[in-house]
Amino acid sequence: MDTQTLLAISGAAVGGVLAGAAACYWPLSRLIIALRERLERSESARNGAVERSAQAREQIAQLNRAITELRRAHSTHSTQEKLASPREQLEKALDESEDKTLALPQREAGHAFADTQLLSKL
Repeated sequence: MDTQTLLAISGAAVGGVLAGAAACYWPLSRLIIALRERLERSESARNGAVERSAQAREQIAQLNRAITELRRAHSTHSTQEKLASPREQLEKALDESEDKTLALPQREAGHAFADTQLLSKL
């Protein structure tokens, strides 16, 4: 074989490899870009979820503190009420209520069904 033939074959092989690499790189680069964008979106969504879960944990801690404070206040209030006699508790409930009675308010008579109406014959 001649050197020019070897150079032509090797040049054609290098050109073919470069053309093949370019032909594969173009569609794969679009796929890689799409995958990178998808990864960025998922990372931002994950970061948002982490922030929301941290906020939820903080809110749960605040609610637990509020519940504890209410239980303490209720326990001190209930111990004060236990010291009072049932009659004093009833009088206190009557004083605090607007109706000044412990009876349930009477409801208005409701109508279950509409009045019967005659249909005209056509």
